[in-house]
Amino acid sequence: MRQGERRARRPESERPPRLLRDLQIQLDRFRVWSKITWHRGRVLATTGDSWKSHDAPEYLADPERFYRGERKVPVVTTARVRRRIAGGEVERFTFPTLHRMPIPETNTAFGRYYGVRGVPDAPVVLISHGWAHRMLRTIEHLYVRPFLKAGFAVAFVSHPMHLERTPRGSYSGELVVSADVVLTVDAFRQGVIDLIGAADWLRSRGHSQIGVLGYSLGGYLAGIMAAVRGDWSFVVIGGAGHSPVSPILDTPLGTNVREDLAACGMGDRASLTRAWTIISPGAFTPKVPKERILLVAGLYDQIMLPRSVRRLWNVWDRPALHWLRRSHYTLLALNGGLLSHAVPFMRERVASPREPRA
Repeated sequence: MRQGERRARRPESERPPRLLRDLQIQLDRFRVWSKITWHRGRVLATTGDSWKSHDAPEYLADPERFYRGERKVPVVTTARVRRRIAGGEVERFTFPTLHRMPIPETNTAFGRYYGVRGVPDAPVVLISHGWAHRMLRTIEHLYVRPFLKAGFAVAFVSHPMHLERTPRGSYSGELVVSADVVLTVDAFRQGVIDLIGAADWLRSRGHSQIGVLGYSLGGYLAGIMAAVRGDWSFVVIGGAGHSPVSPILDTPLGTNVREDLAACGMGDRASLTRAWTIISPGAFTPKVPKERILLVAGLYDQIMLPRSVRRLWNVWDRPALHWLRRSHYTLLALNGGLLSHAVPFMRERVASPREPRA
């Protein structure tokens, strides 16, 4: 175990039995199988060398040039939602994207703000969610409720082509990562720009402490955000590594996309790495001090492989890294996983969040 990595050492008799480990691995494999079997998705392709337009040295030297968008606070429309989550007041917000794409449905950003009742200045967790979520209530159950109970307000923005932004005739998240490498980059770009836009709007409303939690797909976006802006109170990344090239080329999750990439001449690692460097956190140096960065990863993860996490950790000068005896889905969705380490880390990096009123 390398310096800076944390993994609980317990007597062999108290460690998780091999059966538990194998069950977690099989859960990852089953989830992957179901995604690539029942959600084959449409076949997309890269045409020509159009991807080279974003493969520019100035973008790689300073990713803010690529992810700046319109560089203004978005024009936000809000509406109060009647129901409450864990005592928190819910506000729906929308705004025109600050980076338009040629897919109309994704050019309006949709989000929710979950305020801590009686604590208007509570620090905010900006959630960058995972791939292919179909229901907001899942995210509320797994992440929003625990954060509210811990005294954090929560902001959530649907990623491009997910949830309310899903293009007609596709499923949530289908078009985000595909063999059309330019569309993939554009989706990541829009997602990062809109998340930063939402944070700027929150700051304009007086929220001075805003941090980012990203997991799985959203972990890559959170990593890019750490390289674009240095004013995040914290950046926590769960189940994500140095580049989206890894899960596509190195795991069964990428089976279908690999076939499509090979068919259009983008299947070799060198070409894909070059095309997706601009959406790879491991290509950049964070502007956030490493003391405010936490990586949480699963030793049994079959989607975000440990070697990809270690590569990001090394490139980023070895910030705090917690290894858990979890697979991808048990890391992100079960008690004792990501949030058990994220919440204490966040609390230490903000002015103590006050307890919400009963």
